[in-house]
Amino acid sequence: MSQSTTPSEVAYTWDDPNRCPFCLDELADPGSGFVAHLDESPVCKRGFDTWRTTVANDMRGEWSG
Repeated sequence: MSQSTTPSEVAYTWDDPNRCPFCLDELADPGSGFVAHLDESPVCKRGFDTWRTTVANDMRGEWSG
């Protein structure tokens, strides 16, 4: 059963790797399933890109992961 909610560019939570933190949809798997989900959901992709930019700006140099 999906726990889907309105997608948000701000993460609802990061505590369940089996769900997208931006819309809470269940993922096929926590790795490639998340990447595939981002390709299908522009709002979640923008949220992840913003999150990644913020993390990269908080760290010295570029984050490789």
